[in-house]
Amino acid sequence: MSLGLEKRTGRRIPINCPVQIRLSDDRTLLGLVHDLSVEGIRFDCPEELLPAQEAEIHLLPPTASMIPPLNAIIQVIRCDPTDAPHIFMIAAALRVTK
Repeated sequence: MSLGLEKRTGRRIPINCPVQIRLSDDRTLLGLVHDLSVEGIRFDCPEELLPAQEAEIHLLPPTASMIPPLNAIIQVIRCDPTDAPHIFMIAAALRVTK
């Protein structure tokens, strides 16, 4: 029986803001972040990313926000197709670089 306890070490914060995803071949994709925690991120991506694949992200907070942009290296944990064509839900571990 589940008591509904969270197994993650960090609380997930729901956000909806754009993210740039830079792949190892220097292509840049645009996505939308759904939630963020100290250790991870979940976002939509227009391409399928493979588990363990690394990429660089640049989170773009809203213009009026006092939150600075976030740059990080991510490692994909999972990639799931969505109901929308050419949109994949990415769950990834992150580490802040700047």
